[in-house]
Amino acid sequence: MAGQDKSKLNLDRLAKIWALAEQGDAEEQAAARNRAEALVKPHGYTLADVPDLLLTEGYLDDEPKPSVGGFTFYDMSNPAHQRAYAKAEEKKRAAWRMANRAKIDEVLARYGSEKAVFAATAVEQAYDAVIEPFRKAGGPGKCDTWDGEHFSPSVRVRAALASVKPWPDTIPDAIAEYEYWEKLYDDRNIADSNSQHNYLSQGADFRRWALGDLIDKEIEARNISDVIIRLRFQEASQGTHNDSATILRDLERLHVAENSQRPDPASGDIPPDRGSPATSTESHGGPENRATPPSILNTASKRRAEVERILKTPEGARMSLRQVARMAGVSPSTVMKVRSCLLRQA
Repeated sequence: MAGQDKSKLNLDRLAKIWALAEQGDAEEQAAARNRAEALVKPHGYTLADVPDLLLTEGYLDDEPKPSVGGFTFYDMSNPAHQRAYAKAEEKKRAAWRMANRAKIDEVLARYGSEKAVFAATAVEQAYDAVIEPFRKAGGPGKCDTWDGEHFSPSVRVRAALASVKPWPDTIPDAIAEYEYWEKLYDDRNIADSNSQHNYLSQGADFRRWALGDLIDKEIEARNISDVIIRLRFQEASQGTHNDSATILRDLERLHVAENSQRPDPASGDIPPDRGSPATSTESHGGPENRATPPSILNTASKRRAEVERILKTPEGARMSLRQVARMAGVSPSTVMKVRSCLLRQA
């Protein structure tokens, strides 16, 4: 909120009042909440801000002590570590909520309620229904598979999704639908305090995945404008979609088509093969040597996809949670969640 000022707010007094607001009978709690609201309102805060305000300032901390085995960042089997790490992550989410209150309020106002933000849309339900016959439940500690696949939709799953809505046949149309799912994903992530979970239904997630492949390499570019859109999409994905061979084929085909329209065939063509063919599997070094800056990862889903991509590389498999988190612009806990899921599926 604009005009927030903590410099003159008596946080010690606010913490004591809030402690009363969370215990005692209903009448005592109501009185304490009224006192807390009156105390923070002159400083630009609302009653809803109080828990996050106190948490970010360290007033609600009750840090656990390390167990006999000690306390290390990587010792996820240490109960003391798990509790402390959870506390630290909640602090980050509280700070994020404080800094992004306007974004959260805008999303909630647009949908009408928090429940409405996360309610499965009619099209999500339809996509989930048509892929259900392909689901195979995973065993204990394992994720479900869909027609034998974990992340990407198989040919048969794609055909089922197309029975609900045909696949777009132009790159701009595919981009428009892809951005719809990205927006829904980000709205839910904002409402969930930037926790960066997987917010789309399985069918919708498969739809978005396949749309990415259509844009990246499958739909034929009609003109240079389509090629530019495709290349920008690949750059923005920072490695998730990077089929450079398709870009080369687009340009060669369009160049030949352009030359075929010229009255003078002696004007000359650029030979289609100039050196080694471009492929999407060329190695350009470890993930830390990528040229595209992390700022391109401007949505939660892209950042999560980047985490998956890094962890699947030999270099990424040896990196610490903090190193991968720093590269993808996420929290170490997000990396830990993605890594755990990948290990279960291995």
